Amino acid sequence: MIRIVIVEDEFRIREGLGSLISKIDCGCQVVAAAENGFEGVKIIRDMLPDVVITDISMPKMSGLEMIEKVNKIGIRCKFVILSGYANFEYAQRGIHLGVTEYLLKPITIGKVKELLDKLTSKDPAEEKLCENTMYSKVVADMVKTVEQKYGQHLGLDIFVRKYRLTPEYISNLFTKETGMSFSNYLKKVRIEHAKDLILNTNMKIFEIGCQVGYPDQKYFSKVFKEYSGLSAKQYAMETRNK
Repeated sequence: MIRIVIVEDEFRIREGLGSLISKIDCGCQVVAAAENGFEGVKIIRDMLPDVVITDISMPKMSGLEMIEKVNKIGIRCKFVILSGYANFEYAQRGIHLGVTEYLLKPITIGKVKELLDKLTSKDPAEEKLCENTMYSKVVADMVKTVEQKYGQHLGLDIFVRKYRLTPEYISNLFTKETGMSFSNYLKKVRIEHAKDLILNTNMKIFEIGCQVGYPDQKYFSKVFKEYSGLSAKQYAMETRNK
């Protein structure tokens, strides 16, 4: 399934294009829409779409400025410029930004179908490579989030909502990329940070548990023992007495 984001300031065109793509139903899905380039950058960063269809002239940030910003961030997706005949020449400036497809106004179902056919006729090997790259970024984001926010409530559900993937798929993806399940990776990060706090601070065990995401002290000790072979209290007594 090719995931598409539409960035267009005119509500009628934005909604109409999304409706046409849904009606054609050829392996493409509109996952989000934005009304200007500034909002578009945020949505693209969060959704990591395969394709972005964008107008050029929009308030706050133009389509070309948005494409340049997304490229600088390092997000790789295909951009389609939505252009009227009058400013088609101006739209050619998008070529150096990697734009290879254009959808000319007025939009018709024939033009949209032709565009979607081009987008879905990608070489299978290329498509697989792009898909693997995108999913590697998803896992990298999950790892980064765990490293930064291990003390907060974290679960697969957060990433399921963010990337619109099924729990089973995103779980298998994480395991394939890291060699361990998401829950075991989260446990590893939390307990290693807990060990560091035990060794280098005078915090009490329940305070450390809360700090690393386990507010229930008994459960924290149980998880700690499963991971390290000792309860947090035993580990503290052994290491602090050395």
